[in-house]
Amino acid sequence: AAGASEGGVAQEAEVAASSTTPASAASSAAAAAGAAGGAGGRVVVWLRCELRLADNPLLMRAVGLCRARNATLLPVYCLDPKDFGPEARTAFGSPKVGSVRRRFVEECLADLAGGLESRGSSLTLCDAAPELVLPAVASAGDLVLATRESCPEEVSAEARVRAALEAEGASLELQDAGGITAIFGREDLAAAKIAEGPGFPEDFRVYYDAVRGQVASVCKAGLCEAPAELPPPGTPAKPPPGLRPAAGTAGPAAAGASQELPAAAGPAIRGGETEGLTRLRAWLRAGGLRAYKANFRRLLGDYSSRLSAHLALGCISPRRLCAEALSGDHAPVSGPHVEHFVYELCWRDFFRHAARRWGSSLFRRGGPLASARAWRRDAEAEARWKSGATGVPLVDAGMRELAATGYMGNLARQFVAAHLIEELGIDWRVGADWFETALVDYDPHSNWGQWTRSAGVAPTNEAKRRRVGGTRYFDIALGIGGGEAARYIRGWLPELSGLPDSELFAPWCNARSAEACGYPSTPLCSQELQRYFEAASSGGGGSGRGGGRGGGWRGGKGRGRG
Repeated sequence: AAGASEGGVAQEAEVAASSTTPASAASSAAAAAGAAGGAGGRVVVWLRCELRLADNPLLMRAVGLCRARNATLLPVYCLDPKDFGPEARTAFGSPKVGSVRRRFVEECLADLAGGLESRGSSLTLCDAAPELVLPAVASAGDLVLATRESCPEEVSAEARVRAALEAEGASLELQDAGGITAIFGREDLAAAKIAEGPGFPEDFRVYYDAVRGQVASVCKAGLCEAPAELPPPGTPAKPPPGLRPAAGTAGPAAAGASQELPAAAGPAIRGGETEGLTRLRAWLRAGGLRAYKANFRRLLGDYSSRLSAHLALGCISPRRLCAEALSGDHAPVSGPHVEHFVYELCWRDFFRHAARRWGSSLFRRGGPLASARAWRRDAEAEARWKSGATGVPLVDAGMRELAATGYMGNLARQFVAAHLIEELGIDWRVGADWFETALVDYDPHSNWGQWTRSAGVAPTNEAKRRRVGGTRYFDIALGIGGGEAARYIRGWLPELSGLPDSELFAPWCNARSAEACGYPSTPLCSQELQRYFEAASSGGGGSGRGGGRGGGWRGGKGRGRG
């Protein structure tokens, strides 16, 4: 399934015999192409979210085609000014790519460039749109390979590139995402009797129950070591626009993105395949998987894999991650922790496939349900929420963590989203849009998919809906032992670090103290939520005891993550 493709070219000869390993096939392909001097033209690899050498069916397809065509290999990455330019903005006016993610992307590209160079290839890196770069580097008869994407912006880019290439006599071939950016590809879904596109199930449980039994076998397929050698690098047909002199050179906008982080930040998230695999091995070796279900909804410490950013840019394969979890080497395969880890990875896969069904509705106010729910806009409230100045300490701690690191754990993401949607009633797209800017692990499918569910504008099952909403996520945070919620607040809101626990969760109770600390004395929340946190403070909330099911906040129920 990983090798399935679509596009305007005939399929080439089979890439490798069954007795040949991927690494040896790549080595043979490199030797053949090198000996012939690339007489068969170029195979261009348009990289987007596949920034790795190992476990990369897109790259292996290119290597096999180079051998079959006696062609050279030209990997290309385009930092489109519409996304990465200094004036690039989202639909809601935020920077399209924030500084933390920009730095992470540059780290990933530098690592990939080094890996390619050490194997006899090179990365062509351009600060220009792909529909301008790819027709320049390819000439008549050349082939451009890419992974098929699902969301409207990416699909539109594919259409523009295809048209521009055809005008030059070149062609675009889109590879199925299975094994590249997704666990399950088109053929894998068909084997599980799951339809693509309009027929894809909107209920995650239907999807998960259909594919769960096949995860282990699917994930073993399409895994391979990074090739020892690669075909010789091709020369662009014409100098492409925005060409960087050295592929590993960071763009000017990435400069100064690093900063000193507080101890509350947890392990650093560094870009690149090398860092991703190192992190994976270290986390597994430290026993992270053995307690995953118990720890993934924490606020402090090394409580999750922190590989979501590497998955988003394809520095690590989702199949590799699943295969490692299911190997039995790190935790009992039949236990709840491995099962929940695989469950969460399948959520990611679900959103990628659901995005193809939902299309542009994923980004509309009414969402896939075409909901008529009214939403409001409030520039001041939105700015306070984004900057971590709502006056609700748990929410503000989460938003400050996001701004500084580009990351928040599952629990913090849930309660900051619930606050914007349920408590403030603000258009959910404001939150999804801001996460697009700020998250280091942003991908459109998961981000916008999760926000539609939080807002209640995407389909969900009734059993799940009954378990969420109200203060549920605050309850979980306050129920973590060891005073973790209080330590989280103090770690990210240093102005409140001197307050006693009796004031920490509800500093508005002592407005003079809050003002003296330089913290908002009037919280952006309802009186019901104020009473909830006042009860949590007086009852020792944050010392291992939650504050109950809602304390009257909108009746303790709402439309949460559904």
